Amino acid sequence: MAEFGQVDLTSCDREPIHVPGSIQPHGCLVTCTMSEFTVLRHSANAPLMLDRDDLKLGCNLIELFGPDIVHDIRNALTLSVTQRRPVFLLNQGLGLESNFDLAVHMVDGEVVLECEPAAPTQRATKFLTQLHGMMDRVRKTTDIARLFDVVTMLMRGLLDYDRVMVYRFADDWSGKVVSEARALSLESFLGQHFPSADIPAQARELYRRSPIRMIADVLYTPVPLVETEGLTPLDMSLGQLRSVSPIHCEYLTNMGVRASMSISIVIDGALWGMIACHHYSPRALPIAERAVVQMFSEFFALQIIVILKTTRLQVAERTHGLIESVLRNAASVSDMPAYLRGQISRLAPLIQSDGIAIWIDNEWTGHGISAPKDVQREFVELARKKAGTQIWQSDHLVKDHPWIAAHTADLAGVLIIPISPQPENYVFLFRREIVQTINWGGDPNKTYEHGPHGPRLTPRQSFAIWKEQVHERCLPWSSFDIEAAGQLRSALIEVMGVYHQQQLSERADADLRQRMLNEELNHRVKNILAVVQSLVGRPVGGDRTIEDYVETLRGRIKALASAHDQVARSDGGGLLRVLLEAELEPYRHQPSAVQLEGPNLWLSGPALSVSALTLHELATNAAKYGALSRPSGTLKITWFLDAAQGGWVLEWIESGGPPVTPPKSSGFGSVLLERAIPHELGGTSLREFRPEGLYIRLTFPESHAVLVSEKTEAPEPDEVGDATAAQSALLHSARVLLVEDQLLIAMETEQALNAAGVRHIRTVSSVYEALQAIKEQSPDVALLDFNLGKESSEDIASVLRKKGIPFLFATGYADRTMIPQEFEDVPILRKPYTVKNAVQELLKVLPV
Repeated sequence: MAEFGQVDLTSCDREPIHVPGSIQPHGCLVTCTMSEFTVLRHSANAPLMLDRDDLKLGCNLIELFGPDIVHDIRNALTLSVTQRRPVFLLNQGLGLESNFDLAVHMVDGEVVLECEPAAPTQRATKFLTQLHGMMDRVRKTTDIARLFDVVTMLMRGLLDYDRVMVYRFADDWSGKVVSEARALSLESFLGQHFPSADIPAQARELYRRSPIRMIADVLYTPVPLVETEGLTPLDMSLGQLRSVSPIHCEYLTNMGVRASMSISIVIDGALWGMIACHHYSPRALPIAERAVVQMFSEFFALQIIVILKTTRLQVAERTHGLIESVLRNAASVSDMPAYLRGQISRLAPLIQSDGIAIWIDNEWTGHGISAPKDVQREFVELARKKAGTQIWQSDHLVKDHPWIAAHTADLAGVLIIPISPQPENYVFLFRREIVQTINWGGDPNKTYEHGPHGPRLTPRQSFAIWKEQVHERCLPWSSFDIEAAGQLRSALIEVMGVYHQQQLSERADADLRQRMLNEELNHRVKNILAVVQSLVGRPVGGDRTIEDYVETLRGRIKALASAHDQVARSDGGGLLRVLLEAELEPYRHQPSAVQLEGPNLWLSGPALSVSALTLHELATNAAKYGALSRPSGTLKITWFLDAAQGGWVLEWIESGGPPVTPPKSSGFGSVLLERAIPHELGGTSLREFRPEGLYIRLTFPESHAVLVSEKTEAPEPDEVGDATAAQSALLHSARVLLVEDQLLIAMETEQALNAAGVRHIRTVSSVYEALQAIKEQSPDVALLDFNLGKESSEDIASVLRKKGIPFLFATGYADRTMIPQEFEDVPILRKPYTVKNAVQELLKVLPV
C-alpha cells in the first residue's frame, strides 16, 4: 500500500499507482529473465494457486512448466513487444490439475507472466459467438449518440454487470456520462458530470496504455510480491492484476460499488473516453472474456472514428461549398476589402455564432451581435497578442479579460481567425452567454481530511447530485468549428495574398504605363510643337495682310486639332479616308499637295488605332522633313485590294520634297512603322528612300477591313428608341448572365444594364465560373464576351444552347471569323456597343 507524506491538492496526482508492489488475489504473477527464464519475483500466492511447491526465486520456468509452454511464451513476447501491450495465451496447463489463462508482456527487460484460472470453454465460445452480432449492430449505427446507447445495451447484455456507462472526457479532463444501461433498482448517473480529480492524471495515462482494468472485489486483500534482493520496483502499468490505489477502492466503496471494469476508448492515440462497468457484488471476468471485450471496444472506437471523420468530412464539404460560393467572384474584384465587407452576412453561416465582424484595413464591419465601438480596439489588440497568425478561441472570455465584463451577456466567447499572412486582418465570431446548470456526481471541489489511510485527500462520501450554475460562458467552440475556421482562414489568406500580389503587379504595371505614356506624350507634344512651328514659319504671299496670315494659321491649327481628335475617337473603327483627311488637312497648303485614291474602306478598331498612330507619324515627318515641308512637294496615298496577296495595300508616295537620305538612327516613327502593323495586325511594312521621295507600302489582312457603301459615312450602330413599358417589365424580371473578363468593361456594362432596368445580373470572368453559375441557377439570357483571355466562351455557348437559353456574343472583331460555324445564327454585338443597342438585342432574344 502506498505511503503518503504532506497533503495538498496534488496528492492524488502524485500517488505512484504504477508500482504498487502487490496484485489482486484472483490471479498470480511470475517474472523471469528473458534469456534463461530464471524466476526473479512472484506473487506470494503463486505456488499455491499454481499448485507448484517448487516455484521459488531462482528456479527455471523451462524445467517447471516444460519447453512447449515456454516456446509459446517466447512467441507471445515477440507480439507483445510489437503491439506494446500484453498478449493473451488461453487455457495453458501451468498447474498440475488445472489450466490457466496467461497475459504475457515485458517491462525493462523482465518477462511478466500473469496467470488467472481459465474460463470454461463453453462460456468463452458464447462470448465469441455474440461478438460478431455485436460488431454488426455497431457497424450499422451511424449516429454517435445512438451508438453510445447501443454499446451500453450490448455490453450489459453480454457481461451482466449491474451498470454499464459510456463516459466521455472534456477538454479539462472532467467527464460526463453520455449513455447508461442499468438495473432498474439503481439510480441513474446519465448526464452527470464528474470532476477531473476523480481520475487523476497518472490514472488517465494508465487507462491510455492499458485497455482494460478490472477490480474483482474492492474489499480484496492485496497479495505482495516476493522479489529477488536488489531489484527495482516492478512497473505494472500494463498489468492485468495490478493492485489498485486504496483511495480508488475507497471511492468505489463510497459509491456502493463492489466490482468494476473500465475499458478505455482511445482515439488517435489519445484517451477519449471509457466504458465503465459497475457491479454491486464481487465479480471477476476471466481473461478470455476480457479479450473479447477488448476486441469489441476497439471496434467501437473505430466506429467512433468513422462517425467523427464522416461528420468532419461533411462539415468540411459544407464549409468548402459556402466559402466557394462567397469567394467565387473574388478573383475579378478590384477592391477586396470592400468585397469582403459586403459578403460578411454570407460568411456568418460558416460557423455557428451569434455575430460576426471583420477587421480589415483598419476598419471594423459587423453583422449580427458585434463588439460595441468602445471595445473594438480591445478585440483587435487581443487578436494581435493571442492569435497573431493562428486561430484562437475562448468560451469564457471575461475570465482573463475583464474589459469585456459589461458586455458578457452578448460577447461571452470569441473565435478569432487571422485572414492575412501578417497579423493585421481578422474575422471575429461571437457567441452569447449560455447560463447552464451542470449536474455533478457530488461536490466537484477537492477537500481533504484524515481518512482511514492517513492524512490525505479523502474521496467524497456522497454522490448525490450537486448542481452548479455556470455563468459568463458560451457554447464551447468544437473541433469542427476550429476546422471550419481553418478552411476559411486558408481561403481568405489565399484570396488576400492574390489580391495584394495583384495590387503590387498592377501598381508596377501602372508605373510602367505611366512612364510610357509620359514618353509618348512628350514625343507627341514635341511633334505638335514642331508642326505648329512649321505652320507658323511658312511664308505669306506678298499680297496678303497679317490678318490673312493669322486667319490661315488659325485654320491650320484647327485642322491639326481635328486630326488629333479623330485619333482619340477611333477605338471602335472608322473610315480610312476620314482618318487620312483629318491627319493631312493641316498640311494641304495647296489643293494638289495631297492626293487620296481608294475605295470607301472601313477599318476595324485595332486596325484604325494602329493606322492612326502610323499615319500621324508619317504625316508629321513629311511636314517636318519630307514632301510636305516645301510648297512644291506632293503626297499621293492610294489603297487597294491585292487579290494575289489576299490583303489590303496602302502606298504612301512622296515627291518634290528635299533630297531623301536614310536616317542614321531609328526614332519612334521608324519603330512604329516597322513593328506596329506586323505585330498588331499580322501585316507587312516596306520603306524605300527613293531619289524622288519616300515610298511606303503597308499591307494588312482582309479581316481588318470591309468595303462599305459610298453613300455611307460609317457603319454606325442603328439608333433604337426607348424601351416600352412591357419591355421594361421584361428587363426588370430577367436574369442576365454577363461573361466578361475585363473588369472595367464588366462594371460599366452592369451599370448601364441596371440603368436600363435590368435588376438581376450575374457577372463572371471565366468559363469555369460561368458553368458553375448556370448550374446553380439558369439565366434567362446571356451576354458572352467571346474572347476571355486564353480561353473562349464556346463551351458556355454549347451548354446554353443545350438548355435552350438564348445568348449574344460580344466581340471587338469586325467580322465573324472567330465565331464557330455552329453559332453563325447567334447575334453579335460589336465592341464597343452602345447601351441602347445592347438592351435592344437582349430584348430581341429574350423569351416573352
